Amino acid sequence: MLTTKLKQQIRSSFEGAKAQLNNYSNRSSQNRMIAEISKTLMGEYPDSNPLICVEAPTGTGKTMAYFASCLPIAKALKKKLVIASANVALQEQILNKDIVEATKYSSVDFEYALAKGRSRYVCIRNLINLTEENSNSTSLFEDALLWDEKPTKTDLDTLSEMADNYSTKKWSGEIDDLETPPENSLWQKIACNRFTCNSKNCEFYNDCSFFKARKKASQSDVIIANHDLVLADIINGNNVLPDVEDCIFVFDEAHHLSQKALSHFSTGGSTEFMKTSIRQSQGSIDQIIKITRSKASKSYIEKVDEALKELTDLISELDYKDDIFLFPITGIPNEIKNLTKQLFVLFNSAYNDFYEHKENWEEFIKVNKIDQPTSDNISNIVGQNNQNLTSILSLLSTFNQTQDPEKPPLSNWISQSRLANKKFNYQLNSAKIDVSSSLNAMIWSKAAGVVLTSATLTALGSFNRINQQLGLESSENQYLRLASPFNHKSVEFKVGKIKASPTNTFEHTQEVALELIKRIDSSSATLVLFASNNQMQEVADLIEKSIDCELLIQGEYSKKIILEKHIENRKNNKGSIIFGLDSFAEGVDLKGDNLNHVFISKLRFSVPTSPIEMTTQSYLESMNRNSFMEISLPDASLRLIQACGRLIRTETDSGTITIFDNRLVSKFYGKLLLKALPDFKIVIE
Repeated sequence: MLTTKLKQQIRSSFEGAKAQLNNYSNRSSQNRMIAEISKTLMGEYPDSNPLICVEAPTGTGKTMAYFASCLPIAKALKKKLVIASANVALQEQILNKDIVEATKYSSVDFEYALAKGRSRYVCIRNLINLTEENSNSTSLFEDALLWDEKPTKTDLDTLSEMADNYSTKKWSGEIDDLETPPENSLWQKIACNRFTCNSKNCEFYNDCSFFKARKKASQSDVIIANHDLVLADIINGNNVLPDVEDCIFVFDEAHHLSQKALSHFSTGGSTEFMKTSIRQSQGSIDQIIKITRSKASKSYIEKVDEALKELTDLISELDYKDDIFLFPITGIPNEIKNLTKQLFVLFNSAYNDFYEHKENWEEFIKVNKIDQPTSDNISNIVGQNNQNLTSILSLLSTFNQTQDPEKPPLSNWISQSRLANKKFNYQLNSAKIDVSSSLNAMIWSKAAGVVLTSATLTALGSFNRINQQLGLESSENQYLRLASPFNHKSVEFKVGKIKASPTNTFEHTQEVALELIKRIDSSSATLVLFASNNQMQEVADLIEKSIDCELLIQGEYSKKIILEKHIENRKNNKGSIIFGLDSFAEGVDLKGDNLNHVFISKLRFSVPTSPIEMTTQSYLESMNRNSFMEISLPDASLRLIQACGRLIRTETDSGTITIFDNRLVSKFYGKLLLKALPDFKIVIE
């Protein structure tokens, strides 16, 4: 329960923000967000989990709200506050701006740290092994099974410079702090990894960049992460972050979380990868036998090759569409299933033999002196082989599973690609279409507290869609939908009079171009959002000679440069037009006179194109459920609101939004989409 002391600390943080932050505006919606987060996390609602979903429109001040409430509570409960953003850019914003501001107004003292994956840090021992004077003369790079290729002199010079800069404290040991990072293949040889890491037993432990960072995180009250890191760390056993039970999580931009989770609960491996992996594992076994003089091992290379040839011959005859074959939800044909089962048995036997030699090696280096470079590099490749073989076994097992009729099916598919020798490589893939139960088991049911927040969490005015995606039970959690602090009534939302349906691509594109020529004010600031790159390019070609200002097109420049050029144009009182796709419909903050008019070419319905989406659609249809109403329409509503959100960024902003999609008038769902919009002045032309 909220104590008097805790209430005072939260109130003091709030008052401190008003006093310390420039241009601070006191908003009732922010007050309410602070209050509801605090009550939820401290168990003020009987029979409710410490989990709250907050839709906080732009201008609410949600970052300050969750810092002011969550930080004192985390400290009082002796828990870590983990702030997870949707991407690295937002993570850096929180680190460099938001948390710096929080140090000024927070009523409690706190330490903070940035969390990154282990592979973002150098392993100083690996680096030294590769830069020793005798590196070129050792056998480290001679065996193709252990190394892809021998590092060049330039590579070794680069590594030597990195070692020097690390020893002289000119470089932190993080790849992100390098002005010119090495190629990924070279970095992986020196990156910190769990295979060779013996933590406190390593002579470089006290000077290790990764363990320094982890120690700092363990001593910090606030840890700044991103969605991918949180998910990967929890799935892999909390190597970077504290245990889930010891954390209060804030997932900012939480509407991205389900898509992030889907990618983390998928697995894949190609036929060529399987061939290479069985050879590399046998190669590492041979190296171990050579050094330890242990008994020779049975080779499974020939039998795996034979089974893979049978499999590739069979799957090469499948009817691929855009190089993808998606298996039906009824399951994988027995012919293919039998071959993947055969491969599973072979790889399982190979893994058991490999694992025995792996354990022998680990025992051998404990009691025998082996030069460090050789020992580390064999341990590296053994660890990598172990990971490769277990991932192959996991993949093959999913292809052999019998579908549980009580659960959503897995999405299983094969993709094909051409190799340099013109042969096909076949990638087997398997993914969950529903991660809700996994997220509930791993996070929601365990965490000390959770705040899920975004400017757009609802779809068609309801939290049902995000509940479905993330596995949230509405009766067990708290939900808060805040009103926007901005005056949306000053905005005209026009449904442009247009004859062509967006489904008639050619006619619609021609009409959109003509309408833009008529409607764009070449002296003002305009953003035009498209649902497809093809239409964007075609419209640009049709109008560029008819407009009298700079046209900035996504793809011709980076997003960052486009926004910089646009703002510079406006500073010089010049008109400026941006043509963009989805990435410009979110995360673009053009205030005041930097944006006067937003045009939307058409509604963005998610046509199921990915295997996971197509499997989901088939599954819903098999259950006599309407995938359009359950998925496509809510998602289209959310995307439309996000696009509209580019216009009004402050209390004084105004302007016009025009959409060229007559389905808002002609289709039954048009009224639903219009009703879900902010309180705009709707104009049907």
